[in-house]
Amino acid sequence: METDVATRAAPLSRHVLFQSDDLDCARERVAQKFCNHRLDIIGDRRPFRAAHHHVRGDMISLNYISYGADVLIDPGELGHFYLIQIPVAGSATIRNGGKEFVTHQAAASVLNPHWATRMRWWQGCGQLLIQIRRTQFQAFAERLLERELPDAVSFDPEIDLTRPEMRAWRGFVDALFHAAEDETSPAAELTRALREQQLLEFFVEAQPGNLRPFLDGRCYAAAPRHVRRAEEFIRTHAADPVGLLDIAEAAGVNCRTLQLAYKAAYGFSPMHALQKERMRRVRYDLLQGDAATSVADTALKWGFSHLGRFSAAYRDEFGELPRQTLRCRAG
Repeated sequence: METDVATRAAPLSRHVLFQSDDLDCARERVAQKFCNHRLDIIGDRRPFRAAHHHVRGDMISLNYISYGADVLIDPGELGHFYLIQIPVAGSATIRNGGKEFVTHQAAASVLNPHWATRMRWWQGCGQLLIQIRRTQFQAFAERLLERELPDAVSFDPEIDLTRPEMRAWRGFVDALFHAAEDETSPAAELTRALREQQLLEFFVEAQPGNLRPFLDGRCYAAAPRHVRRAEEFIRTHAADPVGLLDIAEAAGVNCRTLQLAYKAAYGFSPMHALQKERMRRVRYDLLQGDAATSVADTALKWGFSHLGRFSAAYRDEFGELPRQTLRCRAG
């Protein structure tokens, strides 16, 4: 049996997509907004009672889903979207990629679309779900970092909501859901896209993931135009055998002018900037790595031929040795 009667106590209660006691109906209706998936009742088969509330945005959609019974959810790879899940009632066991953990009101999850997902939502679990369109998010991240990304954005699937920055982000989520309850004013439409971008930018900067090397390497000083041209050249040609003359020529100034400008803006030289960029590329590759990834091979790929000096410089830059980064990713 399906009904469109809203439950006022639940988030997005003015935007009920469906409520149903029928397992097949719930599976089909949720799949229409997300993706095909396995949905089975497990345990003692208590009353099922599924509900889905939904608000569509520009880059994201806001959702609330609850299940009355213990359910197994197995979508495999989500494919075309990321999904942030924040429990507001009950708990769930989440597996995304090689990591399995339990979520509750102090721990949430983000499902990476290119890793297989399998979940068990325990009886009475209700979660806020933020669906983020993968293609648009990849483009957003590249604009945010001012660089092309060689691979898909990946996050640590477990979100620790006790961290101060994630508590602040959680408050932003609540405000976004509250605003979505009644967006009838003309100003609401104008500010929706901005709020979405702020939510995603906040999340990218706060949640551990493979973008961290590039976030840590951003310079926030108001650099002159020729320094910004040099930075773009360095990002684009980090894998090429370039030197100071090449960078200065791309910037449109002589070497001495560029060196002085870098020193004034950032406190280091253009060649140091090139080394830092290559170091970030090493860290990115190590964070993407698997059991077959070698620190030595990755360092050589980005032009670091002396492994001892490279390891020391890497530790100075990131606070850990490269093998520790790789071990953390493998774990």
